[in-house]
Amino acid sequence: MNILIAGGTGLIGSRLVDSLIAQNHNIVILSRNPLKHKNKFQSKVNFIDWNATDIELLKNIDAVIKLSGESVAQLWTKSVKNRILNSRVDLSQKLLDFLKRNQINSNLLINASAIGFYSKKEMNSNDVVDEHSNSGDSFLSKVCRLNEESCKIFDQENMRVVHLRIGMVLTPNFSLLIGLSSLFSIPIPGAKNYYFPWVHLEDVIGFIDHVLTNNIEGPFNLITPEPITHKDFYHTIKKHYRGIIPWILFMPVFVVKMIGDMSEMVLYGPKTMPKRTLESGYKFKFKKLDKALQNLGK
Repeated sequence: MNILIAGGTGLIGSRLVDSLIAQNHNIVILSRNPLKHKNKFQSKVNFIDWNATDIELLKNIDAVIKLSGESVAQLWTKSVKNRILNSRVDLSQKLLDFLKRNQINSNLLINASAIGFYSKKEMNSNDVVDEHSNSGDSFLSKVCRLNEESCKIFDQENMRVVHLRIGMVLTPNFSLLIGLSSLFSIPIPGAKNYYFPWVHLEDVIGFIDHVLTNNIEGPFNLITPEPITHKDFYHTIKKHYRGIIPWILFMPVFVVKMIGDMSEMVLYGPKTMPKRTLESGYKFKFKKLDKALQNLGK
């Protein structure tokens, strides 16, 4: 397949491109600075500027993947929150303009959203949500909702649109960070009975492959189908790093909330299920945290 990616050099994008190259797909990456990345991926990928017009290079694009967006892992000032929102919402129109300018008639758009779609200001660990549930009322849920709504313009182009509501992605770097921080018994933010919506990076990549080869559309939750609480999540990590982590201490919720809106990133309450993801026929490679940590530690 010929695939165009916006955001192909980030955490998920880089691993995705490696996987797609290995499957002999042809990849073009939209970049604000093509020269900076021209030698990435051993020159097996074409980079193109957002303002460019190259109808020959971009002919016969089969799928478009939208991964770009301002990082949420920074202090949420008013200007940062605006960038987080606008970098996702405004990008949809910018991407459509690019497709039209280069006469790209792809029939598929894969849009990166997040599990924060369901985030609420007041979380409840007794709640159970899936892809049919309404969005929350927090800043993160607003970002996810408006991001997905901004992609309705692609429906008008007769494109099949898929929204990936991605959880906390576990990578080798994440595993290392948890291990090192736990050496010092840093208090963990989050109520121990709230749920931790994790997913292994390989399942994010695996599901994107699944979307490319199956005629499915709409929102899909990318999180483990076996939900785990914060308490069990970190105790499993403690078990994995046996002899290294001396104890686990959870910060009270009211203390975490003192950091303001950013507390949404760690105070996730409901049990979230990947109902439509499973119904689509996708088989998760990593359902259990133990297996995921073993893989990440290799």
